[in-house]
Amino acid sequence: MKLTIKDIAKMADVSISTVSRVINGSKPVNEEIRKRVLDVINQTNYRPNSLNNQLKNNHASLIGVIIPEYSNTVLTDFIDGINNISKLYGYDIIMSLTDGTVDSELHYFTLLKKMNISGLIFVGSPLASRHIEIVKKAKIPCVIAGQISPNQAIPSVHVDNITASYEAVTFLIQEGHKEIAMIKGLGEMAVGGHRLQGYKQAMKDAGLSIREEWIVESGFSIEDGMKAMKQIIDNKTLPTAVFCATDAMAIGAMHFLLDKGIDIPNDISIIGFDGSLMSQVVRPKLSTVEYSAREMGMTATRNLVKLIKGDNEGIAQHSNVTHHLAIRESTKRRK
Repeated sequence: MKLTIKDIAKMADVSISTVSRVINGSKPVNEEIRKRVLDVINQTNYRPNSLNNQLKNNHASLIGVIIPEYSNTVLTDFIDGINNISKLYGYDIIMSLTDGTVDSELHYFTLLKKMNISGLIFVGSPLASRHIEIVKKAKIPCVIAGQISPNQAIPSVHVDNITASYEAVTFLIQEGHKEIAMIKGLGEMAVGGHRLQGYKQAMKDAGLSIREEWIVESGFSIEDGMKAMKQIIDNKTLPTAVFCATDAMAIGAMHFLLDKGIDIPNDISIIGFDGSLMSQVVRPKLSTVEYSAREMGMTATRNLVKLIKGDNEGIAQHSNVTHHLAIRESTKRRK
């Protein structure tokens, strides 16, 4: 017997409208309830009626995902979000890991195009004019995740990196910290440019001076975070707090400081960005900016499916996922 949305609601112990909201992403749903509904959908292989008609017409196909191999520690949740929605609508996904350069991304785009993908999700890298030109020429629906889209025809889903960073640094300032360093991401991508912008604005608004030698650019691994923290420490004068553009950088910074006998948070407070699982298991537990990477992946995929179907209505040019500060053990009020 064919399953209905009513059956799914009963099995997940929720209302029919809740199941509909999970499928369509029309309104916020509690993360625990969303997971329960998606688990039932995946276990039963439930498909909405509109999708069954699509499958009969052989319209469903592949969604390509182009993602830098150095992407941050919330990548698993992000891919899980893409999988949840793509599977729900009958699409398989194929991922291409790049080195983050335009040439590498366009190379993999060409390969994915030959596989007749129905749509594409670009993750993490800012779109250059060459990206936009080739995507337009190929006439393949495209969505950006993790960056702000520079083109009106290509929607994007991201966290408000400037505001979130501003709030993290402002929290440190309110805790009595005045000498705050930053470990930023490479280049002008979100974890480089936008999170740095939030840091600088918070410092400026508080009337605090910024020491350029305390702003260090870093790669995205824990090891890179350790190297960046060493560079800050080599300046001889220690900051009282460090804002890190990713959790991995923050954990690397913590490892380096602890190895040097510097106490966290009594000597230096550390705050990260991403809300990764690592932030909860590292010791001391890492204060961080949390956001739902799973929700970002789900929203990006929902928007892409709409574009594939030719339905642009209701797709925001820029969609922000919510964020909040998770204050744990790596930060402390400065006396």
